[in-house]
Amino acid sequence: MRVRPGIILAVVAVLVVALAVVAAVVSSSRDRPTLDATTPEGVVQLYVRDLFNDDVAAAKKYLDPASNCEDSLRDIYISDTARVAVIKTETKEDSATVQLQIEEGSGFDGGWSHSEDFTLRRDSGTWLITGEPWPLYECQ
Repeated sequence: MRVRPGIILAVVAVLVVALAVVAAVVSSSRDRPTLDATTPEGVVQLYVRDLFNDDVAAAKKYLDPASNCEDSLRDIYISDTARVAVIKTETKEDSATVQLQIEEGSGFDGGWSHSEDFTLRRDSGTWLITGEPWPLYECQ
């Protein structure tokens, strides 16, 4: 009995589709980490999440008012394919630095990766992002 190459190809295609469905279900059912606004890395993650969700008003509340960056948030662009990960956090009493690794684009269109440092200060128990945080490079 001879097995046709078309049947083998069909079986392989069905297996690939089934694996893709299983991977999608597993990844969508994972618990999302709770972002804690009382920590420097939580504030940075909440800020970036709000920017990804196009919620500039919510992102502004994490910025230090003295930085004059609130109005600059209107003019930002973040790629839909960008991915962000916290690399390290250094905290010293009332100041902190959070380093993010940001991957933009994809392998198909020549994606790139860069590291961004966020500087924060604690004001009355609340962490605020100071300076010119990513994706801003010039605040007015």
